[in-house]
Amino acid sequence: MKSINNPNNNLNISMQIKYIFQLLYHSIIANMKQNINFFIILFLMLKTLAFSQVQDISFNVQSHFQPIIKSANKISDNPEVADTIRKISQFDYTINSFPVYKKYQLQALTFAKHKEKYLWNAHQSYIKAGYGFMYNMPMLELYYGNKNDKDLRYGVYYNLLTSNKQLNNVGYSGFTDHLASIFAEKYIVKHLIKFNLDYSNNKLYNYGFDTSINKISDKNLYRQQYYYWSPSLKIKSNYTDSSKIHHDILISYYNLQNYQDARENNIKISTNLNTFIHQENFFLNISYDYYNHKLSKDTLNNHIFTLSPYFLSKNEDIEIRVGVKTTLDIFQYGKFYFYPVFFGNYNLYRHIIEIFAGIDGQLQKNSIKSLSDENPFINTSFYSSNQNIHLTNSNQSINIYAGFKGKLSSQTDYVVYGTYERWDSLHFFNIYYQKNMSIDNQYMIEYDNTAQYKLNTQIRYDANNKLQLSASGNYYYYQLKNFTKPWQKPIYKAQLSSKYSLNEHFQFQLTGFLIGDRWAKVNLYGNIRNEMLPPIIDLNFIAEYKRNKKLSVFVMLNNIANMRYYRWYNYPSQRFNLMLGFNYIPF
Repeated sequence: MKSINNPNNNLNISMQIKYIFQLLYHSIIANMKQNINFFIILFLMLKTLAFSQVQDISFNVQSHFQPIIKSANKISDNPEVADTIRKISQFDYTINSFPVYKKYQLQALTFAKHKEKYLWNAHQSYIKAGYGFMYNMPMLELYYGNKNDKDLRYGVYYNLLTSNKQLNNVGYSGFTDHLASIFAEKYIVKHLIKFNLDYSNNKLYNYGFDTSINKISDKNLYRQQYYYWSPSLKIKSNYTDSSKIHHDILISYYNLQNYQDARENNIKISTNLNTFIHQENFFLNISYDYYNHKLSKDTLNNHIFTLSPYFLSKNEDIEIRVGVKTTLDIFQYGKFYFYPVFFGNYNLYRHIIEIFAGIDGQLQKNSIKSLSDENPFINTSFYSSNQNIHLTNSNQSINIYAGFKGKLSSQTDYVVYGTYERWDSLHFFNIYYQKNMSIDNQYMIEYDNTAQYKLNTQIRYDANNKLQLSASGNYYYYQLKNFTKPWQKPIYKAQLSSKYSLNEHFQFQLTGFLIGDRWAKVNLYGNIRNEMLPPIIDLNFIAEYKRNKKLSVFVMLNNIANMRYYRWYNYPSQRFNLMLGFNYIPF
Protein backbone atom coordinates (compact mmCIF):
# COMPACT_ATOMS: atom_id res chain seq x y z
CA MET A 1 0.00 0.00 0.00
CA LYS A 2 1.41 3.40 -1.07
CA SER A 3 -0.01 6.96 -0.59
CA ILE A 4 -0.08 9.60 -3.53
CA ASN A 5 -1.11 13.36 -3.20
CA ASN A 6 -3.14 15.44 -5.82
CA PRO A 7 -0.74 17.90 -7.61
CA ASN A 8 -3.50 20.59 -8.25
CA ASN A 9 -4.37 20.73 -4.63
CA ASN A 10 -0.69 21.16 -3.74
CA LEU A 11 -0.41 24.13 -6.16
CA ASN A 12 -3.28 26.08 -4.52
CA ILE A 13 -1.74 25.58 -1.14
CA SER A 14 1.57 26.96 -2.33
CA MET A 15 -0.03 30.15 -3.71
CA GLN A 16 -1.91 30.73 -0.48
CA ILE A 17 1.25 30.32 1.57
CA LYS A 18 3.03 32.78 -0.74
CA TYR A 19 0.24 35.37 -0.27
CA ILE A 20 0.42 35.02 3.49
CA PHE A 21 4.22 35.53 3.57
CA GLN A 22 3.84 38.72 1.43
CA LEU A 23 1.17 40.09 3.73
CA LEU A 24 3.36 39.21 6.70
CA TYR A 25 6.30 41.02 5.21
CA HIS A 26 4.37 44.26 4.52
CA SER A 27 2.85 44.12 8.00
CA ILE A 28 6.22 43.74 9.66
CA ILE A 29 7.65 46.63 7.69
CA ALA A 30 4.62 48.86 8.31
CA ASN A 31 4.31 48.34 11.95
CA MET A 32 7.26 46.69 13.84
CA LYS A 33 5.85 47.67 17.20
CA GLN A 34 2.53 45.75 17.11
CA ASN A 35 1.63 43.34 19.84
CA ILE A 36 3.50 39.99 19.91
CA ASN A 37 0.19 38.23 20.17
CA PHE A 38 -0.49 39.11 16.53
CA PHE A 39 2.40 36.94 15.42
CA ILE A 40 1.28 34.05 17.59
CA ILE A 41 -2.29 34.21 16.22
CA LEU A 42 -0.99 34.49 12.68
CA PHE A 43 1.32 31.36 13.15
CA LEU A 44 -1.57 29.30 14.43
CA MET A 45 -3.73 30.29 11.47
CA LEU A 46 -1.04 29.27 9.00
CA LYS A 47 -0.64 25.90 10.62
CA THR A 48 -4.35 25.17 10.62
CA LEU A 49 -4.72 26.23 7.03
CA ALA A 50 -1.85 24.11 5.79
CA PHE A 51 -2.88 20.80 7.34
CA SER A 52 -6.57 21.32 6.72
CA GLN A 53 -5.99 21.51 2.95
CA VAL A 54 -4.19 18.11 2.60
CA GLN A 55 -6.25 15.23 1.20
CA ASP A 56 -4.96 11.66 1.16
CA ILE A 57 -5.84 9.62 -1.91
CA SER A 58 -4.53 6.09 -1.60
CA PHE A 59 -4.74 3.00 -3.79
CA ASN A 60 -3.08 -0.46 -3.81
CA VAL A 61 -0.09 -1.14 -5.96
CA GLN A 62 1.25 -4.72 -6.17
CA SER A 63 5.00 -5.04 -6.68
CA HIS A 64 7.81 -7.45 -5.82
CA PHE A 65 10.09 -4.60 -4.92
CA GLN A 66 10.22 -3.95 -1.18
CA PRO A 67 12.33 -0.86 -0.44
CA ILE A 68 14.00 -0.75 2.94
CA ILE A 69 15.39 2.41 4.46
CA LYS A 70 18.36 1.75 6.66
CA SER A 71 18.67 3.32 10.06
CA ALA A 72 20.84 6.39 10.17
CA ASN A 73 24.03 6.26 12.23
CA LYS A 74 24.47 9.31 14.28
CA ILE A 75 27.95 10.77 14.12
CA SER A 76 29.40 11.41 17.53
CA ASP A 77 30.17 14.95 18.46
CA ASN A 78 33.60 13.84 19.81
CA PRO A 79 35.17 11.29 17.41
CA GLU A 80 37.89 9.01 18.78
CA VAL A 81 40.65 6.96 17.10
CA ALA A 82 40.28 3.24 17.94
CA ASP A 83 43.38 1.63 19.51
CA THR A 84 44.38 -1.61 17.75
CA ILE A 85 46.43 -2.84 20.74
CA ARG A 86 44.24 -4.86 23.02
CA LYS A 87 44.67 -4.50 26.71
CA ILE A 88 44.97 -7.79 28.59
CA SER A 89 43.08 -7.77 31.81
CA GLN A 90 44.55 -9.17 34.99
CA PHE A 91 44.06 -12.93 35.27
CA ASP A 92 44.04 -15.05 38.37
CA TYR A 93 46.01 -18.24 37.65
CA THR A 94 45.11 -19.97 40.87
CA ILE A 95 43.90 -23.55 40.35
CA ASN A 96 41.06 -24.45 42.65
CA SER A 97 41.25 -28.23 42.79
CA PHE A 98 39.04 -30.65 44.62
CA PRO A 99 39.26 -34.42 45.09
CA VAL A 100 37.11 -36.56 42.88
CA TYR A 101 36.53 -39.02 45.72
CA LYS A 102 36.22 -36.98 48.86
CA LYS A 103 36.00 -39.97 51.12
CA TYR A 104 39.74 -40.76 50.61
CA GLN A 105 42.30 -38.78 52.62
CA LEU A 106 46.08 -38.68 52.12
CA GLN A 107 48.22 -40.00 54.94
CA ALA A 108 51.33 -38.12 56.05
CA LEU A 109 54.60 -39.50 54.62
CA THR A 110 57.01 -41.04 57.12
CA PHE A 111 60.78 -40.71 56.95
CA ALA A 112 62.82 -43.20 54.93
CA LYS A 113 64.41 -45.93 57.05
CA HIS A 114 68.16 -46.08 56.54
CA LYS A 115 69.73 -49.51 56.94
CA GLU A 116 72.98 -49.43 58.84
CA LYS A 117 76.05 -51.43 57.92
CA TYR A 118 75.56 -53.81 60.84
CA LEU A 119 71.80 -53.39 61.31
CA TRP A 120 70.22 -56.33 59.51
CA ASN A 121 66.75 -56.05 61.08
CA ALA A 122 64.42 -53.50 62.62
CA HIS A 123 64.56 -54.90 66.15
CA GLN A 124 65.79 -52.81 69.05
CA SER A 125 68.16 -55.53 70.23
CA TYR A 126 69.74 -58.72 68.95
CA ILE A 127 71.90 -61.51 70.35
CA LYS A 128 73.56 -64.20 68.28
CA ALA A 129 75.90 -66.76 69.81
CA GLY A 130 77.45 -70.00 68.62
CA TYR A 131 80.30 -72.44 69.12
CA GLY A 132 82.42 -74.30 66.56
CA PHE A 133 83.40 -77.69 67.89
CA MET A 134 86.18 -78.62 65.48
CA TYR A 135 88.40 -75.59 66.10
CA ASN A 136 87.29 -74.42 69.55
CA MET A 137 85.65 -71.40 67.93
CA PRO A 138 83.20 -69.26 69.97
CA MET A 139 81.20 -66.60 68.16
CA LEU A 140 79.16 -63.71 69.57
CA GLU A 141 77.19 -60.85 68.02
CA LEU A 142 75.36 -58.13 69.96
CA TYR A 143 73.27 -55.19 68.86
CA TYR A 144 71.32 -52.60 70.79
CA GLY A 145 69.66 -49.43 69.54
CA ASN A 146 66.61 -47.25 69.94
CA LYS A 147 63.42 -47.79 68.04
CA ASN A 148 63.04 -46.14 64.69
CA ASP A 149 61.64 -42.63 64.92
CA LYS A 150 61.79 -39.51 62.80
CA ASP A 151 64.10 -37.52 65.09
CA LEU A 152 67.01 -39.63 66.29
CA ARG A 153 68.47 -43.10 65.81
CA TYR A 154 71.45 -44.65 67.52
CA GLY A 155 72.91 -48.10 68.03
CA VAL A 156 75.86 -50.17 69.22
CA TYR A 157 77.20 -53.31 67.55
CA TYR A 158 79.83 -55.82 68.67
CA ASN A 159 81.21 -58.98 67.07
CA LEU A 160 83.67 -61.56 68.39
CA LEU A 161 85.12 -64.58 66.59
CA THR A 162 88.12 -66.46 67.92
CA SER A 163 89.89 -69.81 67.64
CA ASN A 164 92.93 -71.34 69.34
CA LYS A 165 93.16 -74.53 67.30
CA GLN A 166 96.49 -75.16 65.55
CA LEU A 167 96.66 -76.63 62.06
CA ASN A 168 98.95 -79.52 61.26
CA ASN A 169 102.57 -78.99 60.11
CA VAL A 170 102.46 -75.18 60.26
CA GLY A 171 102.93 -72.56 62.95
CA TYR A 172 100.29 -71.56 65.48
CA SER A 173 97.18 -70.61 63.47
CA GLY A 174 94.91 -69.22 66.18
CA PHE A 175 93.25 -65.83 65.74
CA THR A 176 90.98 -63.36 67.56
CA ASP A 177 88.81 -60.78 65.79
CA HIS A 178 87.01 -57.98 67.64
CA LEU A 179 84.74 -55.61 65.76
CA ALA A 180 82.65 -52.80 67.28
CA SER A 181 80.67 -49.86 65.93
CA ILE A 182 78.67 -46.98 67.38
CA PHE A 183 76.39 -44.82 65.23
CA ALA A 184 73.95 -41.96 65.72
CA GLU A 185 71.97 -40.13 63.10
CA LYS A 186 69.70 -37.11 63.30
CA TYR A 187 67.00 -36.31 60.77
CA ILE A 188 66.16 -32.65 60.43
CA VAL A 189 63.90 -30.86 57.96
CA LYS A 190 66.33 -30.71 55.04
CA HIS A 191 69.39 -32.73 56.14
CA LEU A 192 70.59 -35.98 57.61
CA ILE A 193 73.51 -35.81 60.05
CA LYS A 194 75.22 -39.11 60.85
CA PHE A 195 78.12 -39.96 63.12
CA ASN A 196 80.02 -43.28 63.13
CA LEU A 197 82.79 -44.66 65.28
CA ASP A 198 84.31 -47.97 64.14
CA TYR A 199 86.85 -50.08 66.00
CA SER A 200 88.55 -53.39 65.26
CA ASN A 201 91.28 -55.45 66.87
CA ASN A 202 92.51 -58.41 64.82
CA LYS A 203 95.18 -60.67 66.20
CA LEU A 204 96.70 -63.39 64.01
CA TYR A 205 99.95 -65.24 63.40
CA ASN A 206 102.10 -65.62 60.29
CA TYR A 207 101.88 -69.38 60.53
CA GLY A 208 102.93 -70.13 56.92
CA PHE A 209 106.11 -72.11 57.57
CA ASP A 210 107.00 -75.76 57.98
CA THR A 211 107.36 -76.67 61.65
CA SER A 212 109.38 -79.78 60.79
CA ILE A 213 112.14 -77.49 59.48
CA ASN A 214 111.69 -74.41 61.65
CA LYS A 215 110.84 -75.14 65.27
CA ILE A 216 109.84 -71.87 66.96
CA SER A 217 108.57 -72.21 70.50
CA ASP A 218 107.72 -68.53 71.05
CA LYS A 219 104.71 -67.77 68.86
CA ASN A 220 105.05 -64.04 69.54
CA LEU A 221 108.02 -64.06 67.16
CA TYR A 222 105.62 -64.38 64.24
CA ARG A 223 102.62 -62.67 65.80
CA GLN A 224 100.76 -59.95 63.94
CA GLN A 225 98.00 -57.66 65.24
CA TYR A 226 96.10 -54.76 63.68
CA TYR A 227 94.45 -52.02 65.74
CA TYR A 228 92.04 -49.81 63.88
CA TRP A 229 89.66 -47.02 64.88
CA SER A 230 87.82 -44.50 62.71
CA PRO A 231 85.36 -41.66 63.46
CA SER A 232 83.35 -40.17 60.60
CA LEU A 233 80.74 -37.46 60.12
CA LYS A 234 78.28 -37.35 57.22
CA ILE A 235 75.95 -34.52 56.20
CA LYS A 236 73.47 -35.25 53.42
CA SER A 237 70.73 -33.01 52.05
CA ASN A 238 67.14 -34.17 51.69
CA TYR A 239 65.79 -31.49 49.35
CA THR A 240 62.63 -32.25 47.40
CA ASP A 241 63.33 -29.36 44.99
CA SER A 242 65.55 -30.54 42.13
CA SER A 243 66.72 -26.99 41.37
CA LYS A 244 68.58 -26.76 44.67
CA ILE A 245 72.19 -27.89 45.10
CA HIS A 246 72.02 -31.33 46.68
CA HIS A 247 75.12 -32.29 48.66
CA ASP A 248 76.62 -35.28 50.41
CA ILE A 249 79.63 -34.40 52.57
CA LEU A 250 81.80 -36.98 54.37
CA ILE A 251 84.63 -36.20 56.78
CA SER A 252 86.50 -39.20 58.14
CA TYR A 253 89.70 -40.18 59.88
CA TYR A 254 91.30 -43.50 60.69
CA ASN A 255 94.35 -44.68 62.57
CA LEU A 256 95.90 -48.10 61.96
CA GLN A 257 98.70 -49.67 63.97
CA ASN A 258 100.15 -53.15 63.98
CA TYR A 259 102.46 -55.35 65.95
CA GLN A 260 105.39 -54.54 63.63
CA ASP A 261 105.22 -50.91 64.79
CA ALA A 262 103.81 -49.61 61.50
CA ARG A 263 101.33 -46.75 61.79
CA GLU A 264 99.04 -45.18 59.24
CA ASN A 265 96.81 -42.11 59.50
CA ASN A 266 94.27 -41.01 56.95
CA ILE A 267 92.13 -37.87 56.71
CA LYS A 268 89.51 -37.83 53.98
CA ILE A 269 87.10 -35.11 52.92
CA SER A 270 84.72 -35.84 50.07
CA THR A 271 81.88 -33.74 48.70
CA ASN A 272 79.30 -34.82 46.13
CA LEU A 273 77.17 -32.04 44.65
CA ASN A 274 74.39 -32.23 42.08
CA THR A 275 71.78 -29.91 40.62
CA PHE A 276 69.94 -29.27 37.35
CA ILE A 277 71.40 -26.93 34.72
CA HIS A 278 69.26 -26.41 31.59
CA GLN A 279 67.25 -29.57 32.19
CA GLU A 280 70.42 -31.64 32.66
CA ASN A 281 71.58 -33.12 35.97
CA PHE A 282 75.05 -31.83 36.81
CA PHE A 283 77.31 -33.62 39.32
CA LEU A 284 80.55 -32.47 40.89
CA ASN A 285 82.65 -34.81 43.05
CA ILE A 286 85.53 -33.34 45.03
CA SER A 287 87.77 -35.31 47.39
CA TYR A 288 90.98 -34.88 49.31
CA ASP A 289 92.94 -37.75 50.90
CA TYR A 290 95.91 -37.35 53.16
CA TYR A 291 97.94 -40.42 54.20
CA ASN A 292 100.71 -40.45 56.75
CA HIS A 293 102.76 -43.68 56.94
CA LYS A 294 104.97 -43.92 60.01
CA LEU A 295 107.10 -46.99 59.41
CA SER A 296 109.88 -48.53 61.45
CA LYS A 297 112.62 -46.89 59.35
CA ASP A 298 110.87 -44.25 57.31
CA THR A 299 107.95 -41.78 57.21
CA LEU A 300 105.92 -41.20 54.05
CA ASN A 301 103.22 -38.63 53.28
CA ASN A 302 100.73 -38.82 50.44
CA HIS A 303 98.25 -36.14 49.24
CA ILE A 304 95.58 -37.05 46.70
CA PHE A 305 93.25 -34.42 45.17
CA THR A 306 90.41 -35.55 42.88
CA LEU A 307 87.96 -33.40 40.90
CA SER A 308 85.27 -35.02 38.76
CA PRO A 309 82.47 -33.00 37.08
CA TYR A 310 79.98 -34.76 34.79
CA PHE A 311 76.50 -34.40 33.31
CA LEU A 312 73.78 -37.02 33.58
CA SER A 313 70.83 -37.16 31.19
CA LYS A 314 68.29 -39.94 31.17
CA ASN A 315 64.74 -40.86 30.34
CA GLU A 316 62.82 -44.09 30.28
CA ASP A 317 65.02 -45.70 27.62
CA ILE A 318 68.34 -43.81 27.49
CA GLU A 319 70.88 -42.81 30.13
CA ILE A 320 74.07 -40.89 29.26
CA ARG A 321 76.82 -39.71 31.59
CA VAL A 322 79.63 -37.49 30.25
CA GLY A 323 82.43 -35.80 32.17
CA VAL A 324 86.08 -35.87 33.19
CA LYS A 325 88.11 -36.86 36.25
CA THR A 326 91.39 -35.26 37.27
CA THR A 327 93.65 -36.49 40.07
CA LEU A 328 96.79 -34.98 41.56
CA ASP A 329 98.94 -37.52 43.42
CA ILE A 330 101.73 -36.06 45.59
CA PHE A 331 103.69 -39.04 46.91
CA GLN A 332 107.44 -38.43 47.09
CA TYR A 333 106.90 -36.41 43.89
CA GLY A 334 103.81 -35.08 42.15
CA LYS A 335 101.87 -36.76 39.33
CA PHE A 336 98.83 -35.51 37.47
CA TYR A 337 96.28 -37.93 35.97
CA PHE A 338 93.41 -37.25 33.57
CA TYR A 339 90.56 -39.72 32.94
CA PRO A 340 87.58 -39.41 30.59
CA VAL A 341 84.18 -40.32 32.03
CA PHE A 342 81.46 -41.70 29.77
CA PHE A 343 78.59 -44.09 30.33
CA GLY A 344 75.68 -44.94 28.06
CA ASN A 345 72.74 -47.26 28.65
CA TYR A 346 69.99 -48.01 26.11
CA ASN A 347 66.79 -49.96 26.69
CA LEU A 348 66.75 -52.15 23.59
CA TYR A 349 63.55 -54.08 24.29
CA ARG A 350 61.20 -53.50 27.25
CA HIS A 351 64.02 -53.70 29.79
CA ILE A 352 64.42 -57.38 28.89
CA ILE A 353 67.60 -56.41 27.04
CA GLU A 354 69.53 -53.25 27.85
CA ILE A 355 72.93 -52.55 26.36
CA PHE A 356 75.53 -50.35 28.04
CA ALA A 357 79.12 -49.21 27.55
CA GLY A 358 81.51 -46.83 29.24
CA ILE A 359 85.03 -45.61 29.77
CA ASP A 360 86.73 -44.21 32.87
CA GLY A 361 89.79 -44.66 35.10
CA GLN A 362 91.02 -44.15 38.64
CA LEU A 363 93.99 -43.88 40.95
CA GLN A 364 94.04 -46.75 43.45
CA LYS A 365 95.71 -45.97 46.75
CA ASN A 366 97.82 -48.88 48.03
CA SER A 367 97.80 -48.27 51.78
CA ILE A 368 98.74 -50.54 54.65
CA LYS A 369 95.05 -50.95 55.43
CA SER A 370 93.93 -51.79 51.89
CA LEU A 371 96.79 -54.27 51.37
CA SER A 372 96.41 -55.94 54.77
CA ASP A 373 92.63 -56.26 54.27
CA GLU A 374 93.36 -58.24 51.11
CA ASN A 375 96.31 -60.21 52.51
CA PRO A 376 96.88 -59.95 56.30
CA PHE A 377 100.20 -61.83 56.07
CA ILE A 378 102.15 -59.00 54.39
CA ASN A 379 105.37 -57.49 55.70
CA THR A 380 104.54 -53.89 56.67
CA SER A 381 108.17 -52.74 57.11
CA PHE A 382 108.03 -50.66 53.93
CA TYR A 383 110.94 -48.52 52.77
CA SER A 384 110.77 -45.66 50.33
CA SER A 385 114.32 -46.30 49.06
CA ASN A 386 114.07 -50.09 48.75
CA GLN A 387 112.61 -51.19 45.43
CA ASN A 388 111.94 -54.69 46.71
CA ILE A 389 109.48 -53.71 49.45
CA HIS A 390 107.79 -50.35 49.09
CA LEU A 391 104.48 -48.55 48.73
CA THR A 392 103.36 -47.36 45.31
CA ASN A 393 99.92 -46.31 44.13
CA SER A 394 98.32 -48.11 41.16
CA ASN A 395 97.04 -46.04 38.26
CA GLN A 396 94.19 -47.45 36.20
CA SER A 397 94.89 -45.31 33.17
CA ILE A 398 91.89 -46.60 31.23
CA ASN A 399 88.91 -48.86 31.88
CA ILE A 400 86.69 -49.73 28.91
CA TYR A 401 83.62 -51.87 29.51
CA ALA A 402 80.53 -52.96 27.58
CA GLY A 403 77.78 -55.46 28.08
CA PHE A 404 74.06 -56.04 28.40
CA LYS A 405 71.61 -56.60 31.21
CA GLY A 406 67.90 -56.99 31.74
CA LYS A 407 65.02 -58.80 33.37
CA LEU A 408 64.01 -62.21 32.14
CA SER A 409 60.92 -61.94 34.34
CA SER A 410 59.68 -59.99 37.34
CA GLN A 411 61.71 -62.38 39.50
CA THR A 412 64.88 -62.84 37.43
CA ASP A 413 67.50 -60.36 36.26
CA TYR A 414 70.97 -60.74 34.79
CA VAL A 415 74.15 -58.84 33.83
CA VAL A 416 76.87 -59.82 31.35
CA TYR A 417 79.78 -57.51 30.55
CA GLY A 418 83.44 -57.44 29.61
CA THR A 419 86.20 -54.98 30.54
CA TYR A 420 89.62 -53.96 29.37
CA GLU A 421 91.81 -52.34 32.04
CA ARG A 422 95.29 -50.91 31.66
CA TRP A 423 97.20 -50.54 34.92
CA ASP A 424 100.42 -48.76 35.75
CA SER A 425 102.01 -50.48 38.79
CA LEU A 426 99.32 -53.06 39.52
CA HIS A 427 100.18 -54.79 42.82
CA PHE A 428 100.98 -58.51 43.23
CA PHE A 429 101.85 -60.60 46.30
CA ASN A 430 104.90 -62.83 46.63
CA ILE A 431 106.71 -64.51 49.49
CA TYR A 432 109.38 -62.19 50.91
CA TYR A 433 112.46 -64.37 50.67
CA GLN A 434 115.35 -63.07 52.80
CA LYS A 435 118.86 -64.48 52.96
CA ASN A 436 119.14 -64.09 56.71
CA MET A 437 115.72 -65.61 57.43
CA SER A 438 114.77 -69.13 56.46
CA ILE A 439 111.19 -68.96 57.82
CA ASP A 440 109.84 -67.17 54.70
CA ASN A 441 106.37 -66.63 56.16
CA GLN A 442 105.56 -63.07 55.05
CA TYR A 443 104.46 -61.54 51.77
CA MET A 444 105.88 -58.55 49.96
CA ILE A 445 104.18 -56.35 47.37
CA GLU A 446 105.54 -56.10 43.83
CA TYR A 447 104.27 -53.98 40.94
CA ASP A 448 104.12 -54.34 37.19
CA ASN A 449 102.41 -52.56 34.28
CA THR A 450 99.54 -54.82 33.30
CA ALA A 451 96.70 -55.09 30.81
CA GLN A 452 93.77 -57.02 32.30
CA TYR A 453 90.79 -58.50 30.45
CA LYS A 454 87.75 -59.57 32.44
CA LEU A 455 84.44 -61.25 31.61
CA ASN A 456 81.71 -61.04 34.27
CA THR A 457 78.29 -62.72 34.46
CA GLN A 458 75.65 -62.36 37.17
CA ILE A 459 72.14 -63.72 37.61
CA ARG A 460 69.61 -63.35 40.40
CA TYR A 461 66.28 -65.05 41.11
CA ASP A 462 63.81 -64.04 43.83
CA ALA A 463 60.55 -65.97 44.16
CA ASN A 464 58.61 -63.77 46.60
CA ASN A 465 61.10 -64.35 49.42
CA LYS A 466 60.36 -68.07 49.26
CA LEU A 467 63.42 -68.96 47.22
CA GLN A 468 66.32 -66.61 46.51
CA LEU A 469 69.23 -67.51 44.24
CA SER A 470 72.20 -65.49 43.05
CA ALA A 471 75.31 -66.54 41.16
CA SER A 472 78.24 -64.70 39.61
CA GLY A 473 81.41 -65.59 37.78
CA ASN A 474 84.56 -63.82 36.55
CA TYR A 475 87.25 -64.84 34.12
CA TYR A 476 90.60 -62.97 34.02
CA TYR A 477 93.39 -62.73 31.47
CA TYR A 478 96.60 -60.78 32.15
CA GLN A 479 99.25 -59.31 29.85
CA LEU A 480 102.33 -58.45 31.94
CA LYS A 481 105.22 -56.21 30.97
CA ASN A 482 107.99 -57.62 33.19
CA PHE A 483 106.61 -60.51 35.25
CA THR A 484 106.24 -63.98 33.85
CA LYS A 485 103.03 -64.80 35.77
CA PRO A 486 100.26 -62.84 37.57
CA TRP A 487 101.30 -64.10 41.00
CA GLN A 488 98.52 -64.92 43.47
CA LYS A 489 95.88 -63.57 41.06
CA PRO A 490 93.17 -66.15 40.27
CA ILE A 491 92.35 -66.94 36.66
CA TYR A 492 88.63 -67.27 37.45
CA LYS A 493 86.19 -66.83 40.33
CA ALA A 494 82.63 -67.92 41.01
CA GLN A 495 80.15 -67.41 43.83
CA LEU A 496 76.81 -68.97 44.72
CA SER A 497 74.23 -67.91 47.31
CA SER A 498 70.83 -69.44 47.92
CA LYS A 499 68.14 -69.10 50.56
CA TYR A 500 65.00 -71.19 50.92
CA SER A 501 62.13 -70.73 53.39
CA LEU A 502 60.22 -73.97 53.85
CA ASN A 503 57.66 -72.32 56.11
CA GLU A 504 57.58 -69.74 58.89
CA HIS A 505 59.73 -71.99 61.12
CA PHE A 506 62.42 -73.52 58.86
CA GLN A 507 64.93 -71.66 56.73
CA PHE A 508 67.96 -72.97 54.83
CA GLN A 509 70.98 -71.27 53.25
CA LEU A 510 73.66 -72.62 50.94
CA THR A 511 76.68 -70.51 49.97
CA GLY A 512 79.85 -71.38 48.14
CA PHE A 513 82.72 -69.95 46.20
CA LEU A 514 85.22 -71.17 43.64
CA ILE A 515 88.69 -69.65 43.17
CA GLY A 516 90.60 -70.82 40.14
CA ASP A 517 94.27 -71.60 39.56
CA ARG A 518 96.83 -69.14 40.88
CA TRP A 519 100.55 -68.84 40.24
CA ALA A 520 103.04 -68.48 43.10
CA LYS A 521 106.75 -67.70 43.09
CA VAL A 522 108.51 -70.51 44.98
CA ASN A 523 112.07 -70.56 46.29
CA LEU A 524 113.13 -74.21 46.40
CA TYR A 525 116.63 -74.52 47.81
CA GLY A 526 117.66 -71.23 46.26
CA ASN A 527 116.01 -71.93 42.90
CA ILE A 528 113.12 -69.59 42.03
CA ARG A 529 110.35 -71.21 40.02
CA ASN A 530 106.65 -70.76 39.36
CA GLU A 531 104.16 -73.14 40.93
CA MET A 532 100.44 -73.31 40.26
CA LEU A 533 98.12 -73.59 43.25
CA PRO A 534 95.09 -75.87 42.76
CA PRO A 535 91.54 -74.46 42.59
CA ILE A 536 89.54 -73.81 45.78
CA ILE A 537 86.01 -75.10 46.32
CA ASP A 538 84.26 -74.12 49.55
CA LEU A 539 80.61 -74.89 50.38
CA ASN A 540 78.77 -73.78 53.52
CA PHE A 541 75.31 -74.70 54.78
CA ILE A 542 73.07 -73.11 57.43
CA ALA A 543 69.78 -74.49 58.74
CA GLU A 544 67.69 -72.35 61.10
CA TYR A 545 64.60 -73.21 63.15
CA LYS A 546 62.50 -70.31 64.45
CA ARG A 547 60.73 -71.29 67.63
CA ASN A 548 58.87 -67.99 67.79
CA LYS A 549 59.44 -64.34 66.89
CA LYS A 550 62.12 -63.94 69.56
CA LEU A 551 64.06 -67.23 69.63
CA SER A 552 65.63 -69.39 66.94
CA VAL A 553 68.41 -71.98 66.79
CA PHE A 554 70.79 -72.76 63.92
CA VAL A 555 73.38 -75.25 62.77
CA MET A 556 76.23 -74.14 60.50
CA LEU A 557 78.43 -76.44 58.39
CA ASN A 558 81.59 -74.82 57.00
CA ASN A 559 83.78 -76.33 54.27
CA ILE A 560 81.48 -79.27 53.70
CA ALA A 561 83.95 -80.88 51.26
CA ASN A 562 86.56 -80.97 54.07
CA MET A 563 89.26 -79.61 51.75
CA ARG A 564 92.56 -78.21 52.94
CA TYR A 565 93.12 -75.51 50.37
CA TYR A 566 95.63 -72.67 50.11
CA ARG A 567 94.30 -69.20 49.54
CA TRP A 568 97.89 -67.95 49.92
CA TYR A 569 100.93 -70.06 49.29
CA ASN A 570 102.10 -71.85 52.50
CA TYR A 571 98.90 -70.84 54.34
CA PRO A 572 96.44 -73.76 54.53
CA SER A 573 92.83 -73.20 55.55
CA GLN A 574 90.68 -74.89 58.17
CA ARG A 575 88.81 -78.01 57.16
CA PHE A 576 85.23 -79.02 58.04
CA ASN A 577 83.74 -77.18 61.00
CA LEU A 578 80.41 -77.65 62.79
CA MET A 579 78.88 -74.73 64.71
CA LEU A 580 75.70 -74.66 66.78
CA GLY A 581 74.09 -71.48 68.04
CA PHE A 582 70.98 -69.43 68.69
CA ASN A 583 69.43 -66.06 67.90
CA TYR A 584 67.48 -64.17 70.54
CA ILE A 585 65.65 -60.84 70.45
CA PRO A 586 65.21 -59.53 74.03
CA PHE A 587 63.16 -56.46 73.05
